[in-house]
Amino acid sequence: MFRQPARIILRTSLIRSSSLIRPALFHTTTPLLKKKPNSKQKIQKQDEKIQAEAEEEVITPTIDFKDAETKFEKVLVKFDKLANEIKLGKLNPKIFDNIMVNIGNQSEVEEVQFNSIAQTSVKGRNFIITMFDPSNAQALINAIIGSGLNMSGTVDPSNKFNIKIPLPPITTETKQNNLKQLKELFDKLKNNKSNSLTSVRGDIRSKFQGHLKNHRISDSENKQLNQLEKLHKLYIDKLQESFKNFEKLIMK
Repeated sequence: MFRQPARIILRTSLIRSSSLIRPALFHTTTPLLKKKPNSKQKIQKQDEKIQAEAEEEVITPTIDFKDAETKFEKVLVKFDKLANEIKLGKLNPKIFDNIMVNIGNQSEVEEVQFNSIAQTSVKGRNFIITMFDPSNAQALINAIIGSGLNMSGTVDPSNKFNIKIPLPPITTETKQNNLKQLKELFDKLKNNKSNSLTSVRGDIRSKFQGHLKNHRISDSENKQLNQLEKLHKLYIDKLQESFKNFEKLIMK
């Protein structure tokens, strides 16, 4: 019996098997082409991007309330210091400090400030002026007489370095004058255009609102402004209370 070669048999079987397997049919569709944005759309997108970046760069203003309170407190401390000096009036040991004293001779004038050659304290019913150089005694006494304070003094016989000056009496007129000065100080540190409670508040508000030009005020920002107003009102009340206390002390 005739046998076909193995190579021919394998080829024939491959042909038959391939004719039985049909390839699967795949349906394809043409993809939709994405429209390219026109020039107007590009410009619009760029504008939107710039606007979004600008909005992100807006700094939300905040008030430093600790700093604000420190500035308000400084005004209050200043009032107390100056009010105390007004209360003391002519009883204030510093009353002579700014007087100019001529320590020169008859042919030469040499003026120096009082507190550079002497210091003053209060003892009992007298000012005690302690001189650094007792040779300046008469020059100091002459300066006090010429100051318009209606005072004079004498060298303490028990201590040549000291000058005694009797304290002036406190009259009703003196008290009324001190009250007038106190009220002027109160008004100044309350409402003056500079170095007052009102000016401190104004400076803080102005700086805060300077950042609001590019956007509307938010609820949070409005809340901060209201809080500033409350803090300002608190220190106005404190100033008023201090004024009343010094008013009572002056009228004693």
